Amino acid sequence: MKSADGSTEDDLTPAADPRATGGRRQGKRPAKKQGGKQAPKQGGFTRSYWRKAYALLDPRMEPLYKRFGKMEDQVRKAGIRLTYRVYLCGVVFTAIIAAVTAGVVATVLTELLRVSLVDRILFPFLGVIIGGGATFGIGIINPRIKFSGRKRRIDEDLVFVVSRMAVLSASGMTIEAVIKQVAADDSNDLVTQEFRKIVRDMNLLGMDLTQALQEERRRSPSEVFGSFLDGMISTSASGADIQSYMVKASKTLMDDKRLKTRSFSETLGVVAEMYTTILVVMPLILIILFAVMGVIAGSLGGISITLLIQLVVYVMVPMGGIMIMVIADGIMPKR
Repeated sequence: MKSADGSTEDDLTPAADPRATGGRRQGKRPAKKQGGKQAPKQGGFTRSYWRKAYALLDPRMEPLYKRFGKMEDQVRKAGIRLTYRVYLCGVVFTAIIAAVTAGVVATVLTELLRVSLVDRILFPFLGVIIGGGATFGIGIINPRIKFSGRKRRIDEDLVFVVSRMAVLSASGMTIEAVIKQVAADDSNDLVTQEFRKIVRDMNLLGMDLTQALQEERRRSPSEVFGSFLDGMISTSASGADIQSYMVKASKTLMDDKRLKTRSFSETLGVVAEMYTTILVVMPLILIILFAVMGVIAGSLGGISITLLIQLVVYVMVPMGGIMIMVIADGIMPKR
């Protein structure tokens, strides 16, 4: 808006008036970029890589889509932020790159080592098969491994989150408020992250509570968590008392936790007995037996008794210890 002398309204503000600033005209300084440079976008190369693989291979992948169709559910529930088709195209594309790289490396090595003509043909062929096949196999089993890991972690943490939800619902909070309160927690456990996805679906995608819970049920790898969500859906849809449901679910999960802990204690006792038998009793018996046989015969089936004792001490005992450690690690809770 212009005044009578032609100056604009902005020119008449004290900050713009030269007399109000001692003859210096002040204006807004341009904001400095933090760190002097603009932060690069995260994951740009990865997104471009998967997009390029999908664009190149998707028209030719229909047979593989049908062959590995059962993997679609695993990809969705493994927490992989890609669709099944994009992921499979990326796996095949990576396998092709690995096969070509392994073939080239094998060819170069055969030239440097000056091997025979047969080996020059065989080694690159084996490199292509092993490199591409191993990469493809790892890509195929990767969703299953992630699926199992997420399922185990959710099952371990669910009882504590449900107990907190029961306390919050007992204070008079609605089911939506309880879910948002759990999602706002600073914890990074998977159950909290799953509830954050429910809140995201309601706030950003416009889903109601039932739709958001059903969507989470579809992508959850844990059947226990899925059953809990089914109960929440039924309770919310029927208008039943959510507090009673939370309390009952918390007690049920806590009882299951106690049973699993008791079963783990019994299994750990069996492992301890295996340790005593394999790594303590059996080596002593074998060493005594071999020592007595060494006095009588000096060898066993043409094998020196000293060598047999060394095999027991340096091979059997370490391998048995590794086996017990692997078994114990498999049954131990991860947290």
